[in-house]
Amino acid sequence: MLSWRWVWVVVLAGSVPRVLYAADWRVPRADREIRVDGHLDEWQGIPALTLSPEVEGLESGGAFSGEGDVYLTLQAAWDPERLYVAIVWRDDEWDIEEVKRRDAVWVDPQGKRRDRLLFFDNLKLHFHEADYDYVFWLSPRKDDQGPYFWCRLLEGYRRLERASLDPLVSTSLRDDGSQQMEVMFFWKQLRQDPKRKKPLPVTVILADSDQPRVSLESKLPHLKWLAWVGYMQFIE
Repeated sequence: MLSWRWVWVVVLAGSVPRVLYAADWRVPRADREIRVDGHLDEWQGIPALTLSPEVEGLESGGAFSGEGDVYLTLQAAWDPERLYVAIVWRDDEWDIEEVKRRDAVWVDPQGKRRDRLLFFDNLKLHFHEADYDYVFWLSPRKDDQGPYFWCRLLEGYRRLERASLDPLVSTSLRDDGSQQMEVMFFWKQLRQDPKRKKPLPVTVILADSDQPRVSLESKLPHLKWLAWVGYMQFIE
C-alpha cells in the first residue's frame, strides 16, 4: 500500500530536477524463506513499486516512447538480519557497461560534472538521512555482461566513509528477454535497524539508455531517467 504526499528534495545536482512525489513504501516482515537465487516464486503477494514512463507520481527526464521503453518493479521484505529486494526489469534495448566507482564522474565538454552511471541502464537505491547516506548502484545482465554493482556508505554529519561489504545479488533471465534479480543486504552492512521507529527515506532512480556502443558525448541529448522518492516503512 502506498500513501502519497509532497516533499521537496534535490536528487542529483545538475542531472535530476527539483520536485518529486513521495510515498510510503510499506515493507513487510518476511513470513516465508526467501532464497536469493534470482527466481521470484516466493515473492507472491508482496507489494510492488513500479517504475515505468506511464506511472503517475514519478519525475522523469528525456523522451520515453511508452511502457515498452522500460518497465521495472521493486519488492522488498525484511527479517531481523537482512533486507531483501526483488526486481523485475524489462527494456526494449539493453545498454550495459561496467562503471566502477572511481570512474563514476564524467566531465562533459562544457566542464560540467555528470554521473556516468546515468548514461547506461542502471538502478540506484539511495537511503539517506541527515547523518546517513548509503548508495547502491546496480546494472542488469546481458549475455556475459553484468550484473555490475557497487555500494558506498557515509555516516555522521561530516559524512565520513565507512567500510561496507557489497550485498549479495542473483539474477535469472526470462524467455521474453526481461530479467529477475534479487538483492540481499545485511542490516549490519547497512548500519540500520528494521525496528526503527522512523521510516527510512529512500530515493530510487532508474536510468534508461538505448544507445549501446555510443560515446557519452553523443548520448547527452538522449538521456532518460525515472525517479521516485519516499519512505520505507518496515511493517511487523
